[in-house]
Amino acid sequence: MKSEKAKEYITHATCTAQEYAERFGGRELVVSRWDVSTAIGLAEQEAEERMRAKAHKIIKEMMEGVFQGNMPQNIADEFSQKLNEE
Repeated sequence: MKSEKAKEYITHATCTAQEYAERFGGRELVVSRWDVSTAIGLAEQEAEERMRAKAHKIIKEMMEGVFQGNMPQNIADEFSQKLNEE
């Protein structure tokens, strides 16, 4: 799984459900829609963060061929800021 946040959340939720089943004699593992929805949200958030970082890196690398000094970094930073403003 690419999303470490989602993996950690699912692992924690699953362990908690198993412990609950052992304590109270249940044999079924129950994961609520809320748990699944939260894990999906975490995975989407992490994927978006990776894409934003990748876009920043690409813009910076492209601008390094055109501009000198801090300008490529500034352009990439401004690009990222505009993405975050949505």
